[in-house]
Amino acid sequence: MSESTLDTPTTFDPRAFRDVMGHYPTGVVVVTAVVDDEPVGMVVGTFSSVSLDPPLVSFMPMTTSATYAKLRAADGVCISVFAHDQLQACRTLASKDPEKFDKVEWSRSPSGAPVIAGAVAHIHGRIEREIEAGDHYITLVAVDDIAVSRPVTPLLFFQGGYGGFSTTGLSAHVDESLISAVRIAEAARPQLDRLAQRFGCSAAALVQISALDQTIGATSYGGDTDADERIGVRVPLIPPLGEAAVAWSPDQVERWVSRIHPQDEQVITAYREAAQRVREQGYAISRVDHDPEGYERLGEALSEYAGGELTPARDRAVRTTIAGARHFFGGSVEASETGVRLASVVVPVFAPDSGNPVNSGLVLRLCHLPAAVDGATVQEWVRAMQDAAAEVTEALRTSARRDYARYAAAGLRDA
Repeated sequence: MSESTLDTPTTFDPRAFRDVMGHYPTGVVVVTAVVDDEPVGMVVGTFSSVSLDPPLVSFMPMTTSATYAKLRAADGVCISVFAHDQLQACRTLASKDPEKFDKVEWSRSPSGAPVIAGAVAHIHGRIEREIEAGDHYITLVAVDDIAVSRPVTPLLFFQGGYGGFSTTGLSAHVDESLISAVRIAEAARPQLDRLAQRFGCSAAALVQISALDQTIGATSYGGDTDADERIGVRVPLIPPLGEAAVAWSPDQVERWVSRIHPQDEQVITAYREAAQRVREQGYAISRVDHDPEGYERLGEALSEYAGGELTPARDRAVRTTIAGARHFFGGSVEASETGVRLASVVVPVFAPDSGNPVNSGLVLRLCHLPAAVDGATVQEWVRAMQDAAAEVTEALRTSARRDYARYAAAGLRDA
């Protein structure tokens, strides 16, 4: 172009600009220095390599940034490239907490700037020049020293969320511990077949594979039920899902409710009470008698979650749908009820050789159940499932003990 267009007024919504630019992922770094004997730092997603000869890098702070006003006066800066597992450090250093540098591990560079421990790389240099560009500066840093400190994947910012880079794309990481998890689900195969045939429904064994997820490890189908569940798909342990998987462990319940966003104390209390109810009655249910379309939307969200890695924007949308499904879960069924329509019934499989009921990481679930039944029928389902779960516990103690030992040793429930 022969003429500058910097002063040309925009004709589109600024939100559209942010949305489009949000489709481009950026790395995340923190630029640090010591000013007046106090550590100073700002987290930015605008770091870039500029020149090899001379070696220059850049970042782009807002012109109104009070932190940058301090940084620009420093003799030297250190740029630490966050690793994929440093999200908490990133959030801490991005906060306005005056004591944030007391909450992360760091050391001093030769120029005195804070060097953040655990980062992928560190770039040491001096702010050499800044160019005002709209509401930001383009700040050029002359590089004095540079090194890869920890060769792991970096932290990325994308569509308003943080994540990591997967060198294998969307492929699943299958290892011995996950295989053991699926094998203990297979230990429930005889019981699943019997339940599915007896009640004309689908039956599944779900096994916990991390603190965040279960997977469908084995399925069986009775009556006219379609085989529509895939082995190995992820099922999130995000409230309201997963009550029966966490209810018998106070620590797991607390981790479970910590995933509620936003953290509303009234909602958290309600979920703790729901987990207590499941523990007392020995089963969890989900109902569809009042909102079948809403339950269908939940199913679509779970299918999307199971389909692979989600962009931050889609992850937020899926989690919002899951959170909005709270009214389907957390209840019980009285024997006197009629016209009951359930989407699922779930019971835990307890760990073998434990003095108190402790979830083994495995639950049994019935779906595609007959509709408009009475409460006594539901209680019959529950008793049959609990009897089946006790048989699976015995199998984990005997015929499947080696697989269960490997699974327990892998610590997948606390991963």
